[in-house]
Amino acid sequence: MREKAFGLALVMCCMISFSQQLLASSIILPDATKFELVNGMVIVEAELNGNSANFILDTGSPMMILNEKNLVATDFQAKSLQGPMAGNWRHISDFAWAGVHRFDLKALTTDISMLEAMTGRSIAGLIGYEFLENNELVLDFDKQLVTLVPAGVTANFEGWTLKSELPFTFAGHLPVVEVKIGDLTFHLGIDTGANTNLLNIDKAGELDAGLLRPVVGTGLVGMAGDSHKTSAADIMETNIGGLVFKDMRFVFTGISHLQNLMENGVDGLLGFPFFKAGKFSLNYSKRTISIWE
Repeated sequence: MREKAFGLALVMCCMISFSQQLLASSIILPDATKFELVNGMVIVEAELNGNSANFILDTGSPMMILNEKNLVATDFQAKSLQGPMAGNWRHISDFAWAGVHRFDLKALTTDISMLEAMTGRSIAGLIGYEFLENNELVLDFDKQLVTLVPAGVTANFEGWTLKSELPFTFAGHLPVVEVKIGDLTFHLGIDTGANTNLLNIDKAGELDAGLLRPVVGTGLVGMAGDSHKTSAADIMETNIGGLVFKDMRFVFTGISHLQNLMENGVDGLLGFPFFKAGKFSLNYSKRTISIWE
């Protein structure tokens, strides 16, 4: 009887193992989606309530944001990287992008028409953290492809070589990593919606001048169209995850208006000058960012 019981257990184990293999093989990874890179911003085509529209992929945004021009009535304020952002709540029946379909979403409507002027494109809104949080975001800036991989599914990195993997923490919705410049350590947010790297000008003043190549005539325009006096420099060596990025450009400016950064001890942002180096994956579940080649 014992031998029969053991045999039955072995058969059951084999059946479970085979079922798991079938289940794993039945998982279909979403296809990579093409994006357009305009003025350092990632523009994707998504379906909003069944209609195709352009959106900016923005890990710096806490939520879905819809562009409502000439906004008159405002009944809500939300915190963005640039402080309070007035707008109205709007219901999205369905939204589909990069193989992910979501229903009954809540979005904030506000006027972001300045982004249309910056990109020369019609922009329906921003895809932010609330849409991305349960996925791994895989970005290939070389081929301008993006893949959104559901949590629990292993992304396919065939042909890619892992150069570094580093942890991030959250400042609100914003992924934040440690960055070394010279002997100093900074905490910078990962922002695919930023067309420049940004560093608090107070912190920039602590840098060794020998590490900087100043750039003249640099300006920074906010999402609401407001500009801030700035300076900029190419930093000769920036260490991120043990990798050295040479001659990355940073804009130095006061960030008192960027409330989420100030409240969470964040010193600035890593934007397009960082991402243009190649291939990245941002795993929200594991809280890691991987850098590939």
